[in-house]
Amino acid sequence: MHAVLPALPRLAEVFDIPDDRIGYAVTSYLAGFAAAQLVVGPLSDRYGRRPVILAGLGLFLAATVGCLFAPSALWLFVIRTLQAIGGCAGMVLGRAILRDCYSRDETASQMGYLVTAMAVGTMLAPSVGALVLAVSGWEGVFVFLGTLGLVAFALAISLLPETNLTPVARLHVGFIVRGYVGLLRSRVFLGHALNTACQNAVWFAFVTAMPVALVAVYSRPAAEYGFWVLVPMSGYVVGSFIAGRLSMRIGTKRMIRTGMAITALGLAVIAVLALVDALEPRTLFAAMTIYVIGNGLALPSLTATAISVNPAATGSAAGLLGFVQWTAGMVATAAVSIAGLTNLDFLYGLMFAFGAAAFLTLLMTRER
Repeated sequence: MHAVLPALPRLAEVFDIPDDRIGYAVTSYLAGFAAAQLVVGPLSDRYGRRPVILAGLGLFLAATVGCLFAPSALWLFVIRTLQAIGGCAGMVLGRAILRDCYSRDETASQMGYLVTAMAVGTMLAPSVGALVLAVSGWEGVFVFLGTLGLVAFALAISLLPETNLTPVARLHVGFIVRGYVGLLRSRVFLGHALNTACQNAVWFAFVTAMPVALVAVYSRPAAEYGFWVLVPMSGYVVGSFIAGRLSMRIGTKRMIRTGMAITALGLAVIAVLALVDALEPRTLFAAMTIYVIGNGLALPSLTATAISVNPAATGSAAGLLGFVQWTAGMVATAAVSIAGLTNLDFLYGLMFAFGAAAFLTLLMTRER
C-alpha cells in the first residue's frame, strides 16, 4: 500500500483523472483489506494459519500483475481491492500466530517486535517506491511489489509452521456471526478495537493527503514524499521497539496510557502550529513523529488485549479487529479524497476528531 503512495500523482496523469480522485487507489485497497479480514480469521481458526496465508499470498501476486495491465482507473481500483484481499492474510494471521504461541502479556511484548518489523517495511516502502518511480516509472512500483510478494510466498512455504493446533470442528455463517457478536458484546474487545481504529484513521488521513498536498500546496517534487515520511515512520519503529522491550515489565495498561498521552501531545503540537501559521513540511512531519511514537507504544498492547478476549477464537478476533481498524482507515481516506487532498484545514480537523474519539474509547476498556 505505502509503496504506491509516491506514484499517485503520476497515476492520476496516466489515467487522466483529477488528483483528488486518485486517492481512491488507497481507499479501494483499504476496502478490500478491511472486508477480507472478516473471512480470513475464521478460515484460519478452522483450516489453520499456514494454508490461508499461502492462499492469500497467491492472490496478492496475481492481482499485482493485474495492476500492471489495468486499462482504466476504475479497473485499477478494482484490482487493488483484490490485491488487498490477498495481502491482508499476513497481517491478520501474524497476530493470531503470536497469540497461538504466547500468553497475553508475552504477546504484547512480541507484538511490539512484530509491529517494529511491519513499521520498518512501511517506513522503507514510500522511499523505495519513490526511487523506483524515478528510475522505471509507475509500472516499476508494481513489479517491486510483485517481487516482494514472491519472496514472502517462498519464505512462507519453507519456514512457516502450523500454529493452530486446536482448530474448530466446523465452520458456517451462523457460527462466524455468533463468534463476532460475542466479541462485539465484550467492552474490552470493542473499546480496544475502536481505539486502534481511531488511531489508524488519523494516520491514513495524513498519508493519503500528503503526497498530493506536498506538490500542490508546498510546491515540492512528488518523489520527495517518500523521504519526508521516513521521519514519522522512524518514530513508529522506535515506539514499537520500546513497547517490545517494556510491555512485559510495566504491563499493557500502562503502555496504553503512556502511548495515548504522547499521541495527544503530537496532535496538540499540530494544532498550535496551525494557529500560528507555522505548518510546513518540516514542522508538520516532526509533529506527526511525536504522534506515531505514541502509536507505536500503545498499539501492541491494545492489539494483544483485544485478541485475548476469547482464546478459542483468536483468528476471528484478529480478523474483526483488523476489519474495524481498516474500515476506519478507509473512511478517513475517502473523506479526505472527497473533501480534496489539498484541503488541509479539513484534514487537520478530521485528525483531531479521530484523536479525540480514541480517548473516549478508553472509558470502554476498563476490565471488570
